[in-house]
Amino acid sequence: MTSVLQSLGYLREAAVFFAALVIGLATIALLRRLWVWDRGRDVGDGVRKLQTEPILRVGGIALFVVFLFACLVATGGAHPDKVSLLGWPFFLLGTTMFLLGFLDDLFGLPALVRLFVQIAVGVAAYLCEMRIDLISHPLGGGGIETGGFGLVLTVIWFVAIPNLINLVDGMDGLAGGIALFLSLTLATLGAFSGHTELLLLHVTLVGGIVAFLVFNLPPAKIYMGDGGAYLLGFVIAGSSLLTSNKGSIFGALLVVVIALGFPILDTALAMLRRGLTGLPVMRPDALHLHHRLLTLGFSKRNILFILYGVFAGLSLLGLSVFLSAGYTLPIVGMVATIAVIQTMRFVGLPHNLSEMKRVLRDIVTARTDVRYAYAMSLVLEHDLERVASADVFWENFRIFLGRLGITPRTGDPGETTTAERKVVILRIDDRTLWGLVCPRPEGSSRRWERVARCFLSAIMGARARWGRTLPASLGFIEVSDEAELSAIEASLRAEPALMAIQVAATGLSERVLPSES
Repeated sequence: MTSVLQSLGYLREAAVFFAALVIGLATIALLRRLWVWDRGRDVGDGVRKLQTEPILRVGGIALFVVFLFACLVATGGAHPDKVSLLGWPFFLLGTTMFLLGFLDDLFGLPALVRLFVQIAVGVAAYLCEMRIDLISHPLGGGGIETGGFGLVLTVIWFVAIPNLINLVDGMDGLAGGIALFLSLTLATLGAFSGHTELLLLHVTLVGGIVAFLVFNLPPAKIYMGDGGAYLLGFVIAGSSLLTSNKGSIFGALLVVVIALGFPILDTALAMLRRGLTGLPVMRPDALHLHHRLLTLGFSKRNILFILYGVFAGLSLLGLSVFLSAGYTLPIVGMVATIAVIQTMRFVGLPHNLSEMKRVLRDIVTARTDVRYAYAMSLVLEHDLERVASADVFWENFRIFLGRLGITPRTGDPGETTTAERKVVILRIDDRTLWGLVCPRPEGSSRRWERVARCFLSAIMGARARWGRTLPASLGFIEVSDEAELSAIEASLRAEPALMAIQVAATGLSERVLPSES
């Protein structure tokens, strides 16, 4: 392998890129043709996963094949006078992470088992010299020895990065795009620092990721699954620590952290939102930043291109910090802060202190009802396997709504917005609306939207078991065309606004605002 790579000269990187591209495309084509088992196929749940047909989620196998090729290329391209840093430990630990995710894709491993194995991989990586043992000053001039605390930092690093890649894999092409730009960033870092192994490893991975994205861009034909996400996360985490110059480790870490700014922000906001609302912090939902862009009317492809631009910008900012020896760090920090504030404003998140105080007050006020609704939703999900018919299930559903003071909006006279009641319209998917009449909260609180979302998993479970038609008597409106749905939604949201004028004309001081989905 070494002689072949040396004979390629300046075409070496291009050759390994196209070789990895061909290997990835061929492996995925074989997987789609030969995989005949039901296990390893992802079925839509109607909440976060909106596909109508099962999609293969073992694309991580193709990424693992490319990873094998990348390890061979990187070790073969190492300088003959230097000790190879990408040895058996790197390969075996990467394989362990892939197998962990792959088994989870097939059989659904408990979260504690996955966490235990990831911690074990982090400890093993530390013992194999993939460690954070020196935090250098970004502007040069010495560093801080981490000592025993380096083991804790290393384990956190190897647990956090794979899980970040996995957590943002909620939209076609998103996790692959993040991994693509991170690999491009680390390849560039390897080229500028003279680290041939790092350069070849990530150029090869870029070829494999591009091959995967050919089949993963919307509408996706294959998913990487936990196996692919964990593998890519490990390679990014491990290779950023593999450098012969320990003083530059902090620079590599900083580049990765800056490039991962979007998933870090998205994950932090999601966990904070769930914790404050009273829901389990690891409970999946459809309120991530890319879901919010969908509700603003952007198509999946447009959202993907927007986010790819964000990833590219963050990667360039990270590289600027590394190449300038940290002197651009204050500028990068200022640009990142402004970008975060503008993004939060654009997607409707609180972006100033007064907005944050208002939203926090609304969340705390709704916390009791949200926790109660979530508990009832869990009961309904258990009822899916126990009740005799759909009629019994939906009657129980109506009773639970009544306990919260909610009645379905069925279009009968007298269901309009009043001083005491408010009509809430929630979009469930691109073909279904849900109308509810709820007690009026104070001000413009989205209290009942938060409560209603707790029932979405039970609703989709019922749809999956008894058919896609949801009962109109419970406020569900289903149409066959998304344009028609948007028109109905606009007219329903206009009703509360018209009633607000009538209420104001009678001298009432309350202001009625249309709810947001």
